Amino acid sequence: MEYCNLGHSGLQVSRLGLGAIPFGTSLDQKDCSNLVDAFYEIGGNLIDTSNIYGGGLIGSNTKMAGTSESAVGKAVKGKRDRYIIATKGYWLMEDEVRPNSIGLSRAYLAKNIEASLKRLGTDYIDLYQCHVWDFYTPVDETLKVLDNFVRAGKIRYTGVSNWDGWHVVKANNYAKQYGLTPIISNQIWYTLVDRVSENSIIPACRDQEVSIIAWGALGQGFLTGKYSRGDKEPAPKSRFKTVKDTEMSSFRILASKKNWDLLDLIIDIAKKHNSSIPNVSIKWLLQSGNCDIVLLGGSKIQQYLENFNLINYKLSDDEVEKLRNASEPEPTYPISFYNLFCRRESKFYRGLR
Repeated sequence: MEYCNLGHSGLQVSRLGLGAIPFGTSLDQKDCSNLVDAFYEIGGNLIDTSNIYGGGLIGSNTKMAGTSESAVGKAVKGKRDRYIIATKGYWLMEDEVRPNSIGLSRAYLAKNIEASLKRLGTDYIDLYQCHVWDFYTPVDETLKVLDNFVRAGKIRYTGVSNWDGWHVVKANNYAKQYGLTPIISNQIWYTLVDRVSENSIIPACRDQEVSIIAWGALGQGFLTGKYSRGDKEPAPKSRFKTVKDTEMSSFRILASKKNWDLLDLIIDIAKKHNSSIPNVSIKWLLQSGNCDIVLLGGSKIQQYLENFNLINYKLSDDEVEKLRNASEPEPTYPISFYNLFCRRESKFYRGLR
């Protein structure tokens, strides 16, 4: 297992993280405990969950939200010190929408961090992440309440998820100015079939020494081996069925000619390594230079265990570059403008340096 320091901190985490979305739902408690133990045996220590996991759909929150945290807490009971537990908050935890029931306000976080601690059965959270940017709460309010929990010893480090690059820069500039706990990680949608985060989010995070944690590494299932060129729609029970066509992770958007060509290349490389499409896809993320940690997921314990095999080999430099070229995202403004006029390799570049 490879390890890295999370952001500008001394916290050492495994470069593979255990994504716990299905804990307590698709995976029963026995499977969760066995999986956590198996993860530790290969050197893994980062387990990622959220207060909303288990719920998340209208009508299911009051009954099911928090299920994953509870299952994680039971799975690590008696061996808490082996693991880095990461959880998140922002979303509605009940079916009824009421004032202060969603967001990153002091009112929401003070209540929900305590609730997460209770469900996890621990007196501290290693990494607490703001699950999405809150457009209605001043970022200084969010940072101050997180800093209060850090000073109280209930949170050790703070991170974010699904934040844009400028969100991270704004937050960390404020934290530095007022001596508050900085953001050290950003958990984002990042996959070979959609590398648009490289245009802005990843460069901003690199500038701030904020680690990139990738979720959705297999493109909502597109890179699991279930699909092949010519498929017009996702499998009946696919996660694509819960995604709107306008979302970045929709089958309509991901099933492009470019991605079918990419999938063919991944299959060829997987055969050479006697490996799988998911393992090659995840391995590229780890070797790309843009991603520090990849979260593993699945609906069955066997899917996780098969992904553990990717620690046993490396892609060649040539394979990394072939996959990079095949999956290169179309640059958006202002990156497209920079590429045309501001890069030395451009025929329009007229700089003196």
